[in-house]
Amino acid sequence: MPRNAASSFAIAAHAAEISPAAAQQGVESWLLIMPAGSFAGRDGRGPYDAGDQVAMAAIVEATRNRAGSTELVVDYDHQTVFASIPGVGGRAPAAGWLKELDVRANGIWGRVVWTAAAAQAIRAGEYRYISPVYHHDAAGKVLLLLSAGLTNSPNLDLAAVAASALPLTTEGDDMKKIAEALGLAADASETAILAAIGTITAAQSAIATAAGLATGATADAVVTAVQSARAAVPDPTRYVPVAQVAAMQAEFKTLRDTVVGDKAAAAVDGAIAEGKLAPALKDWALAYAKADLGNFQAFIAAAPVIVTPGGRPMPQRQAADVALDDSDRAVMRAMGISEVDMLTAKKKQQETV
Repeated sequence: MPRNAASSFAIAAHAAEISPAAAQQGVESWLLIMPAGSFAGRDGRGPYDAGDQVAMAAIVEATRNRAGSTELVVDYDHQTVFASIPGVGGRAPAAGWLKELDVRANGIWGRVVWTAAAAQAIRAGEYRYISPVYHHDAAGKVLLLLSAGLTNSPNLDLAAVAASALPLTTEGDDMKKIAEALGLAADASETAILAAIGTITAAQSAIATAAGLATGATADAVVTAVQSARAAVPDPTRYVPVAQVAAMQAEFKTLRDTVVGDKAAAAVDGAIAEGKLAPALKDWALAYAKADLGNFQAFIAAAPVIVTPGGRPMPQRQAADVALDDSDRAVMRAMGISEVDMLTAKKKQQETV
């Protein structure tokens, strides 16, 4: 795998010349750190794109968010990056510090304060160029600045690494370790490894965006945002979704209506079977029982039998023949009642019994 393979972490893909007059210890020196628009390295890496002034302002903002209260270091030959790689290590003294970043028409500028040693080295011609280290996505879009370095061979046979943990050499056993670390087979091809690195980079950006952060947000910032989002999720043991509650209420109503309807129908059928309710009144009785089953049952309990079981009308009692006996005639004579009136009165008396 070539050392200049494209990845999410670019070293010295652009360099700006430093004037010896600018290297004065303790004096502000504004230098062009990254050009606007699209650019590529002399070794063929790229193209990379810093975009227009709006995009560069986003780069500066993401850089500030990542740096927090710290300042971006300007080191020697990018030793800060190499010193953090396992198996490489070493010292990484600062040559200066980027105190401020500013977006201008031609790119991102940085205000640098040099150390005495770096100022002397620049004035003596020992170092001549400043080159940025930056993070970019799989398409080459610059996301944020990480540091800058004094160098005399900008973008010349310098490694491009996907993360600070990747080793400088990417051949033999090192290539196998990279493949295995990415979850690939030890003999994975360069294309497969680069694709996996691109996928990881894209996933990191997507996670940061989903968490409401800039694409270049640190892992700690993403974790904090995710934890905060989880804390805002209602406790499922204490809260139920509104839609689920509505569905449960509808199911309960259906069940209740079914039970009430069954009980009402049974009560009405029983009243008809007992002869206390005419079949013609069944619909009225069902509505009454469903609305107030208790009162309907009380009404039926107090009602007389008005039809025979099955709904046939009750047989009417036939009036018996009325005749006057000797006692009736005695009453007639004593009270002066005619025979006709006496027969009528006796007939009515029998009908009311």
